[in-house]
Amino acid sequence: MPLRTRSALDEQLGMRYYSTERDGIGGVLRERVEDFIVVELALGKVPCTPGCSKELGGGAGDYLWLLLEKRGIDTVTALRALARAIGVDRRKLSVAGLKDAKAVAFQLVCVEGVEPESVPMQIGDKLRVHDVFKMPFKLTTGMLYGNFFSVNVRKLEAPLEEAAKRVGEIAEELRRAGGAPNYYGYQRFGTIRPITHVVGKYVLLGRLEDAVWELLTRVFPLESPKAKEFRSYLASTRNIQGALKLVPRRLHHERAILEHLAKRPGDYAGALRKLPVAVRSLFVEAYQAYLFNLVLSRRLEEGLPLSKPVPGDLVALLAGGGLRLIRCRDSNVDKLRALVERGEAEVVGNVFGYATVLAEGLPGMIEREVLASEGVSLELFQVRSMPEAATRGTVRPLALRPESFEWFCVDGDDPCISFSFVLRKGMFATVLLREFVKPRDPARQGF
Repeated sequence: MPLRTRSALDEQLGMRYYSTERDGIGGVLRERVEDFIVVELALGKVPCTPGCSKELGGGAGDYLWLLLEKRGIDTVTALRALARAIGVDRRKLSVAGLKDAKAVAFQLVCVEGVEPESVPMQIGDKLRVHDVFKMPFKLTTGMLYGNFFSVNVRKLEAPLEEAAKRVGEIAEELRRAGGAPNYYGYQRFGTIRPITHVVGKYVLLGRLEDAVWELLTRVFPLESPKAKEFRSYLASTRNIQGALKLVPRRLHHERAILEHLAKRPGDYAGALRKLPVAVRSLFVEAYQAYLFNLVLSRRLEEGLPLSKPVPGDLVALLAGGGLRLIRCRDSNVDKLRALVERGEAEVVGNVFGYATVLAEGLPGMIEREVLASEGVSLELFQVRSMPEAATRGTVRPLALRPESFEWFCVDGDDPCISFSFVLRKGMFATVLLREFVKPRDPARQGF
């Protein structure tokens, strides 16, 4: 049986196990904003750092690309500030992916119809524009290879020499295991209020009233006192007008829902539609992520490998364009395992949607058991109560294997261990780091 997490939050998010058994180093991520650095890697693994425009082929075209450095601010808030600074509608800005809020992050932003001289180089104290250059095409979601991370872990629970020994042993365990379980990480669900997937399940089931009240009234310990007061008041009174007087200014989504319900009581579908369609879709996507995590945890319980296919598995070929999947069977299992060992293929799992074709064999049995235990079916992902959030489903690698992984110790008055690595797009640095830290309280430890 694999090592089980001691974190209540991990259990809530379906992240029940580790690939490694060695005690972690404990500690805290993001003690300082500079402790967590993220750099986008464009296709071709080009680092998006100052001066990258030459390598990206910038120079002419109808689209203006910017290299944005943000410090301690989330991508959505950063884009709002950038849009105001250059005088365009926020919806005209596009990015290839979202980046951590509590970090120093370098990412590309694109806008059409804006000239370079109209872009300020500094926007407040948290945003800086490094490069501004023209490109012949628009930057779109997913137009990335992945991300480079540099992370310092401070406040270690063991002396530095012992912590270093543990890191080395855990790294070797990960190598032998073929990687960490490629869970969807904490950011997909929220660490302060980890309810995005719960709201998503209610939306999927058509229980929109439950979805709204879960979003508005569920109280969590690390929320601000004002947020707790607002949610507790609304939960006990259901007084919309009174709640509007208490809702903190920064809770934009809650305010939008309340204002709609004040005008149209009981119209929970309309209230949710006051949120951007991307947010509505995110609820369902978070529930998909939760189900994927549950399936991955069950796979570990059954002793199935992450990076070695077994009959019934789906295997994705990595060469060539597009997604090509092969079903692993007794007749081809040796050939597929050889492809995986050479890095030409990888084992993937279903991220459920209405067009998903379930796995077979023991992997398929696990998928069906998870769906049954949750009381959902694939057809529900058509989301008849909110079709704009429907999803066909996709697949995701089962193993998280970092590239260019390095680490070193920093001694002194504030010792830490510094990690650096590259992850492909869609993979979470915190999922890799949890193997080394083994956090008991991820939210308080900076995850």
